[in-house]
Amino acid sequence: MLRIVILLDSLEVPAWAWEAVFQIQQAKNAQIVLSVINQSPKPSGKKSPILYRTYRWIDRKFFLKQPDAFAKKNLQNIPGWEVPELPIKPIQKTYSDYFDSKDLDQIRACAPDILIRFGFRILRGEVLKLATLGVWSYHHGDPKVYRGGPPAFWEVVKQIPTTGCVLMKLNEDLDRGKVLYQTHTQTDPLSVQRNGNKIFWASSNFPFRVLKEIDRIGVDNWNKQLENENTQDHAKSPLWRNPRTLDLIRGISNLLYGNLKRKVREKRHQAHWDIGTVDFLTFSNQVISKKDITFLPNSESFKKYFADPFPFFYQGKWMFFAELFGKKKGKGSIALIDEKGNHQVILEESYHLSYPFLLEEDGNYFLLPESAEAGHLILYRSTNFPFSWEKIQIFFPEEAYDPTLWKNEDGYWLFVNQKFNPACSPFDELYLYFSPSLIGTKWTPHPKNPIVSDVRKARPAGRLFKKDGKIYRPAQDSAKRYGHRIRVMEIKELSLVDYLEEEAFRVEPDESSGILGIHTLNQLGENWILDFYSRK
Repeated sequence: MLRIVILLDSLEVPAWAWEAVFQIQQAKNAQIVLSVINQSPKPSGKKSPILYRTYRWIDRKFFLKQPDAFAKKNLQNIPGWEVPELPIKPIQKTYSDYFDSKDLDQIRACAPDILIRFGFRILRGEVLKLATLGVWSYHHGDPKVYRGGPPAFWEVVKQIPTTGCVLMKLNEDLDRGKVLYQTHTQTDPLSVQRNGNKIFWASSNFPFRVLKEIDRIGVDNWNKQLENENTQDHAKSPLWRNPRTLDLIRGISNLLYGNLKRKVREKRHQAHWDIGTVDFLTFSNQVISKKDITFLPNSESFKKYFADPFPFFYQGKWMFFAELFGKKKGKGSIALIDEKGNHQVILEESYHLSYPFLLEEDGNYFLLPESAEAGHLILYRSTNFPFSWEKIQIFFPEEAYDPTLWKNEDGYWLFVNQKFNPACSPFDELYLYFSPSLIGTKWTPHPKNPIVSDVRKARPAGRLFKKDGKIYRPAQDSAKRYGHRIRVMEIKELSLVDYLEEEAFRVEPDESSGILGIHTLNQLGENWILDFYSRK
């Protein structure tokens, strides 16, 4: 059992930190044995300019999201909370906190394996060497992009596409420790408040996930992996601090002007998706221009659009299931489309349907569309393929996005995107589940879930496929915008105990030709069928 000491400024903590501590309490291989409480907390760095504080107040006033990651909650309200407290006054220098020998001895007496920092300022000195597995601390930002702070601010103001966050093992160099866990989410285009709310909630499960991994592979193997962690790639990243007034005026002006232009452009030109085919895939980084695409006839309509094409060969010709999105209704249904672009709706519910994943099994045809709006997935079986379908069962009992099935010698694998917290994005995290059979079974979560935590390569973008004995998984890269491009990931390991994938190549649009995004990739005989995002 790993013995954990948490470092706090108060038992009243932000809701995201409360959730993090609560999750730690649920870890089967860890126990919180002490809470060290700072009796003289001070802010890190100089006092923020009044304009910055005013901006953040206005931002929070207009863009407060629920659940609020920064609402205060008391750790004593965690069920079964009986953690001893050690009040201390650290030795405070300009921006750093040191512990005196008496306090160090009291913490050392608890024989801690891990210290987790939720309070205090920059920690220096012997406290960093006190626990066998080190001091764990958050940096709400990507240390490859910048060190320092304020968190979730510069990404919005400088319009950096993604906002990162890491849990790291501290050393004496600011934000240059070994990375224990990390994620990236799409940066909010306007609000620091919304951006921070999303990334702080996303980070609240990090310590639990690291503890789970230690339990899975053992402390020795985990330490070996950590030793191989490379910190050099962010060694020269800049150190940013609270903005000066003039920088803030410029940044906010550019931000507001850019968002105004974006809103006007979106008002004039609606989002639209078209289906088309390309006759080549190079299996290397590839840019697709409008001239490379053979568009599906009659797909270009201002009242509706087609997306998520899943092709199949039927009675000597190719046909497709796809999402048919009615702009007036504001929701999708599943349509059957032939090669000439003729279509008919074959599946419609009161909620949004999309991503009609098609599976043939023992002469039966099954459809597994995305129905995240309903809060679960439903499996349909054809009664008259491809025109008529019946519900069989609730296939997966949780909210899930872009369900993608794969069968191998072990059984069935279900890839889905899910949100750890309602405030998180459905683009960011990929989960994997296993079942030995397709019908009437319970899905077992993979021990490494989520297997991907990164908006740039998490969400499924079509069927897995094989080439030259290798398995590939198309993944959406929604960093720049939703459905911007596809990263094709090669699956190196898929088993009941492990999962590993690496990027093989990218398929992206030539934006100068008017194509702004590519969202789904599926094989169509010798060709490939994709959907393409534009504004019309």
